Amino acid sequence: MDKYGITRADNIVIVMGLTGAGKNTFIDYATGAKGHGIGHSLRSSTSDITVRRANIDNQSFVFVDTSGLNDTMGSDYETLAEIAEFLVKA
Repeated sequence: MDKYGITRADNIVIVMGLTGAGKNTFIDYATGAKGHGIGHSLRSSTSDITVRRANIDNQSFVFVDTSGLNDTMGSDYETLAEIAEFLVKA
């Protein structure tokens, strides 16, 4: 998948949940990032799929941050279709 540079050696972690559930915070902790795009309301802070990488115990992980379900920016159907399209291409 050229856009994201994902290879067969990568462990892909899709992070899904309701808007405001803490998906960005979880990815920050998992990747060791500090405050990367954390939203502090129930309005969506992620409008497109974003990918963040981490090397954990000598393994490559790709954390896929998705729009929230019950989102202010689109329907659940649109969000799930976007995730399905990502998975097909990955």
